[in-house]
Amino acid sequence: MIRIQVKRNQAGLVEQIKVTGHANFAEHGMDIVCAAVSAVTIGMVNAMEQITGVTVHQPDDGEGKVDCRIPDDLPTEEVRTQLGLLMQAMDLSLKGIADGYPEYVQYK
Repeated sequence: MIRIQVKRNQAGLVEQIKVTGHANFAEHGMDIVCAAVSAVTIGMVNAMEQITGVTVHQPDDGEGKVDCRIPDDLPTEEVRTQLGLLMQAMDLSLKGIADGYPEYVQYK
């Protein structure tokens, strides 16, 4: 099962999204649930880093794990806003997948 953990700040804005595990919906290479979660997660992390120039993934990310966090030391408030919007988009996309495949993706 894929586990998605979303951490929000006191204002309710997404600060961290951690994705771990494998869906096991189908055999390796044919698993559309894993492919969907991976595409959203990796695509959004890459977009955040390319758009803002800020590293958001953690050094221990690897197969079956992505830990995406907005760092505390950002260069500008504009960058914080951009990252916040992109994290919200990632959250909404992953929530949609979890809602469609609750037996394979746990969202909390």
